[in-house]
Amino acid sequence: MAVRGRPGRGGGDQGAAAVEFALILPLIFVLLMGIINYGLWFSDSISVRQGVRESARRVATVRTAAVGCAGTGMSAVACHTRSQIQEPGTLAYAKVWVANAAGVQTETWIRGQAVVVCGMVKATTFTGFAPLPAGGLIKSKTVMSIENVTPLPTDFKHEDPPPTGGDWTWCTA
Repeated sequence: MAVRGRPGRGGGDQGAAAVEFALILPLIFVLLMGIINYGLWFSDSISVRQGVRESARRVATVRTAAVGCAGTGMSAVACHTRSQIQEPGTLAYAKVWVANAAGVQTETWIRGQAVVVCGMVKATTFTGFAPLPAGGLIKSKTVMSIENVTPLPTDFKHEDPPPTGGDWTWCTA
């Protein structure tokens, strides 16, 4: 009885694996760059959300200016917000205002009213291979109830000019 072995490869397909790899490599490269781009975008999104929340908590409870931000008003809060959300390679924008129980902007600082902190970052792509959602604009808004009423703020609203392609219409109470 004859023993049958595995059939061997013919001489005509030497290098086929290299050709197949060369054909699939560009797709793998583009996919990898897309994963990196969106991973960095998601990281920036988390940083913006956390930075806006931290600024809102600070203004609602502590009411002191952050290091490097002068004043006791909403301009100082906007400065603190920008410093919290700005990542290398991004531009940060902030809007801060006080709202009464009806959600209307007010010029008073009373316990129980809301302080609205909005932040926007214009993110850029790392590789340029994939477009970012919403044109690269990352937005976050936090509304917190005012707990500490002293010291009174010197101003009750601050709004940075929005970036190109952005606006503040989404930043409502």
